[in-house]
Amino acid sequence: MRRGVLPSLTSDARDPARDGTLIERLYLDHWKTLCGRLRKVFGNGPPEPEDLAQIAFTKLMESTDPAMLDDPATFLFRIAINAGRDRVRHVVRAKALIERYLAPQLVEPVDRITPSNVYETRECLSVTERAIATLTPKQREVLIRSRLKGETFEEIRDACGWSKADISRTLQAALGVLQSAVQQYAGHDGRRGHADRE
Repeated sequence: MRRGVLPSLTSDARDPARDGTLIERLYLDHWKTLCGRLRKVFGNGPPEPEDLAQIAFTKLMESTDPAMLDDPATFLFRIAINAGRDRVRHVVRAKALIERYLAPQLVEPVDRITPSNVYETRECLSVTERAIATLTPKQREVLIRSRLKGETFEEIRDACGWSKADISRTLQAALGVLQSAVQQYAGHDGRRGHADRE
């Protein structure tokens, strides 16, 4: 990775043209290395290294005077890593909520099947069905292929022609819609059903 001394601004006012040139140079100097480091942490995704690098550069442009950074590579990596961890946590939470409210309901032991359990299962499925109906056709397609058919991002890409990054973003958006619906149904803490029956 090439390291150069970043020019410092001589006045307190930022020069947008100079910042743009500096950002462009930082991009050329650090993009490939940053994506490579992120790929070592997250693999090919999700989240995709290129998406995280883009977030880091956007944050750099929005909130920092690039000329004042002592170590832009570390700054960019830190921002990208934090964004990646946030995305991973979001996906894990969404999957856990969906599995918590859908999978166990469908494998209830026969001796524990009660009218209340049947009603709750139907309600949960109804909530999920309504949430899926609000998804865009593309989100439904990706959700069905990924979660129901078990297809990999590569298989979805080959079948539909979308990039893996696009598939990942679309799936995350779809899971976010389902997560919100399930959280509303569950009262955000999973106790709605119990509280209603007491």
